[in-house]
Amino acid sequence: MKMTLRHTMLILSLATLLISCSDDGPYSSVAELSDIVTYEGSSASGAVFTLQQQGDSPMVTLVAKDSYINETRYAQGCRMLISYYPENNEAYTSGNITLTATTAINQGEMQIGDMEEIGDWDADAIYLNSIWRTGNYINIYMRVDYSTKARRFKLIMDEATSSDLIPQLYLVHDMLGQPDSFTRRAYASFDISQVWNNADCQGVTIHVNDSNLETDTYTFKKQE
Repeated sequence: MKMTLRHTMLILSLATLLISCSDDGPYSSVAELSDIVTYEGSSASGAVFTLQQQGDSPMVTLVAKDSYINETRYAQGCRMLISYYPENNEAYTSGNITLTATTAINQGEMQIGDMEEIGDWDADAIYLNSIWRTGNYINIYMRVDYSTKARRFKLIMDEATSSDLIPQLYLVHDMLGQPDSFTRRAYASFDISQVWNNADCQGVTIHVNDSNLETDTYTFKKQE
């Protein structure tokens, strides 16, 4: 899938979006958890989410009883950040949860492009807090300059490396000439299944123009 030239409105987190849920506290002996999850839709039991804690850890299904998800904002299959308490007092196990908040995040599929044609993929730095893989997703927590205008923000695989054992991916961030501003936190989750599920792929290296940490490349390898 070749990269298109459309630009992206980056979702900047101002605060979590509270939703309706029961208030029976105290919720749990486990501290409140916050995770990027996939919204699977709603059942008679409540809103259903799936997640993996890290890497290739088991898939967990969480059911938020009596909680309402606004599906005009969160479509089935979308990625989102939720805060919750597990009702069984065990973190990262399937079961019912008390959902306390949801936050929209940036998301999309990894794209493929010619890096020479793409040009300044590293035009503007991000302030990277963390980057991690869960299953087929690369997740990012960062701070970026605030703007109400669109920018280039994508995860792109260099097509020249697509057949390599470890293809090279680039986090493109270009403010398109907008002036420096104050920063706000943002989350992103990119689906890399297009390359990750390739039998010849042994992992991916992600290049990031980062103003915070000491490294600008992160390699995620498949388990042996």
